[in-house]
Amino acid sequence: MKVRIKFEKTDQMRFIGHLDLMRYFQKAMRRADIPIKYSEGFSPHQIMSFGAPLSMGVSGLGEYMDIELKEASHISSKEALERLNAVMCTGMKVKKFLQIPDDSKPAMALMDTADFKAEFKESVSQDEIKKAIDKLLSRESILLTKISKKKKKNEYGKFVEVETTSVTDIKPYIYKLEALENGVFMHLSQGSTNNIKPAFVMDFLAEEGLENAKRNEYYLYRLDMYTDEGKALDEYGCEII
Repeated sequence: MKVRIKFEKTDQMRFIGHLDLMRYFQKAMRRADIPIKYSEGFSPHQIMSFGAPLSMGVSGLGEYMDIELKEASHISSKEALERLNAVMCTGMKVKKFLQIPDDSKPAMALMDTADFKAEFKESVSQDEIKKAIDKLLSRESILLTKISKKKKKNEYGKFVEVETTSVTDIKPYIYKLEALENGVFMHLSQGSTNNIKPAFVMDFLAEEGLENAKRNEYYLYRLDMYTDEGKALDEYGCEII
């Protein structure tokens, strides 16, 4: 049986990386005595996969992971939530434990868009936020320049580090940008090809005069993830009775 788990990652836990998060849940599954399935072979490991990893310091209010349960085992959604939350630390909370179809794609592959919220540390008027958003969206294009380093062979056959620059218009992938009370709501493309980081959008708002949109002046939250059908990833599952 395949199961999709929805969880929160906030407070101090927003500072742990993706690999540490995997190890954390592996231990939590054992402590909560969840009948998770293991792979076969000389080095068996728990069968689990996660949605797109969060950037360091970003809180997640709608994060997902998929697991498989052992055959002939049964645990209800209610019992699983109670067991898992009993072993969670501050900043971690399991919200849903849902059965999904056996042929369902992993959460990572399904993710197409996501909702984000930036919450300013200092008070900012909603009118000031809206003014910056309107100015940004009035641009004909929003060009993001990325500089990456790659290793290539030179004329002597040796590998050398070379900088490459690419420019992308991210405006078509900003699906929604709204002013909130002391914050900004963003609905952005998060697909495998056009993955727009909310911090980049905030940088552009800072360029439009919103001083509080500069790095380290706000808290960032990922609220939920959606498929290309516009459904949240937990809408494909059902509770286990």
